[in-house]
Amino acid sequence: MTTGKKIKLIRTFRGLTQKELGDKAGIHEVAIRKYELGKNLPKPDQLRKIADALNVNVNALAEFDIKADGDVLPLLFAIDEVFSVELKDIDGEPGIFFKDKSLIQFLKDWQAMKELLAMGSQTMDNYDIWKTIRPSVTKVTHED
Repeated sequence: MTTGKKIKLIRTFRGLTQKELGDKAGIHEVAIRKYELGKNLPKPDQLRKIADALNVNVNALAEFDIKADGDVLPLLFAIDEVFSVELKDIDGEPGIFFKDKSLIQFLKDWQAMKELLAMGSQTMDNYDIWKTIRPSVTKVTHED
């Protein structure tokens, strides 16, 4: 999903107009409209203002260009640098496990959401909203 679509999804979920979001973020509504339409991509400082105004994690609005395994590996390595990742062999297949209880709970929540989606008890729109808002609920940080 593009950054613009994510902004619009959360803005409408929050019940805000483009003008109201622009006012809260200190960005003109025309810019918000262009971001949502995909005509422009917000600069990092603008994206942070929008994320703050929508009360979501700025990374939840970012786009990731993932097309191959090589695109995923740097993300996995970065996660391992911050949160200790344990790799275990389960039935001959490797699995990634976290020690942090909040991340474990998040994975359980994610599993439940995907099961509801697969059963048809949850819509894709609701799942997309959950994926965008959920990172703002999980506030697990690594202390140096």
